[in-house]
Amino acid sequence: MTFGEKHTAITGISSFSEVVDEACEQLMDKQIKYSIRRIQDMEERLTGLERELNEFLLQKDRDF
Repeated sequence: MTFGEKHTAITGISSFSEVVDEACEQLMDKQIKYSIRRIQDMEERLTGLERELNEFLLQKDRDF
């Protein structure tokens, strides 16, 4: 029994088209999760940059 056959037997998927559809759905789910994680990372970086900018501007105002 090959991997595809084993997967098919476990999930009840019988046609090649269904196997391809399931694989595509899983890949899309992974891509979505990866994209969400990247957006969260970028949001954290942006928050840090905003904080640094605010500190810089406050320091600049104090110097004048």
